[in-house]
Amino acid sequence: MNLQNYVDSEEPQQINNYAIFSRLMSYFIKRLGILFIVLIAVSMLTFSVTRFAGTPLYAAIGVYSSKEMIKERKEQMGLNKPLWEQYTNYVTGLANGNLGSSRRTFAPVKDEIGDRLPATAELVIFAVGLSILWAVPLGAIAAFKPHGWADRLGSILSQFGVSVPSFWLGLLFIYIFYYILGAFPAPFGRLGGSAPPSFVTGLYSIDALISGDLTLFLETLRYIAMPAITLSFTSSPPIFSVTRSAVSNVLGSQFVEAARSYGIPSRVIKFRHIAPNAAPPIINIVAMTFGYMIGGAVLVEVVFSWPGIGTYAVQAMDFSDYDPVLGVVLLSATIYVVIYFLVDLVQVLLDPRLRE
Repeated sequence: MNLQNYVDSEEPQQINNYAIFSRLMSYFIKRLGILFIVLIAVSMLTFSVTRFAGTPLYAAIGVYSSKEMIKERKEQMGLNKPLWEQYTNYVTGLANGNLGSSRRTFAPVKDEIGDRLPATAELVIFAVGLSILWAVPLGAIAAFKPHGWADRLGSILSQFGVSVPSFWLGLLFIYIFYYILGAFPAPFGRLGGSAPPSFVTGLYSIDALISGDLTLFLETLRYIAMPAITLSFTSSPPIFSVTRSAVSNVLGSQFVEAARSYGIPSRVIKFRHIAPNAAPPIINIVAMTFGYMIGGAVLVEVVFSWPGIGTYAVQAMDFSDYDPVLGVVLLSATIYVVIYFLVDLVQVLLDPRLRE
């Protein structure tokens, strides 16, 4: 092949790669803009709550303070400035990690949330992991064999998870597995009165493995089992439904029928054709469920005295301590929209049709 023929053969490929890269960058910029708008909307919502409800001032000095004290504190807190300037200062503080301070403990909200976030993250990871273990295989089997045992069992478990309140299910588990059977320890935190492992990630199970303490690792599993199983019942129904629907849609596609007509083995069709094409919506719902559960595990955390950000927010509300509550809301919303943004990008990489 001479030089001219080589150049002619390479140019279409280079143009095609450039077009794909341009579409990916355009999609990325659009989604980044949406992410920015959503975060601004969340910040405006929390700002409105703190300003129009009068919470920053009266939470600090009380509702029976004198006019002189109210005026003085307004100046100290910057509440006498125009709203746009107050909002600018508020967003600047958020960008610098300033979420305010707790009235109850006088500690920075950022530090207190940082101490409790690993507990919530560990609980959600275990709960979503348990949901994936049964909901994805059961949903796939239900799609291959509609109205079979997997379809019936998955539908029953999904309806049970949707209809039964998580706090009631948690109390039921405590009554059966702790009070009656004694199979699990008392629901008092992550390790009861035991000393936690040396801090590495903040996830006790992982830190116990890193330190090589197998006994402590098994103990962490015993404490997290009941709340994780309880939470998995609420996170598994959408995963089961989306898996069954995604696999069913791919099974009815023309390329699967064509593969069967060519005599390709069923095992190859399942793992090389059906699984990759059904994966994007399943990945999407798993990630969305994880993001939602970060802020949606409140009731389960309270029932099991789990020291996560949900319990922290409830304790703050009991004392009308607004900064911690708003800090948890901001963090939960930010995690959710960031996960949504990342999943959106993964979807584009997995499905070329979305780049058009």
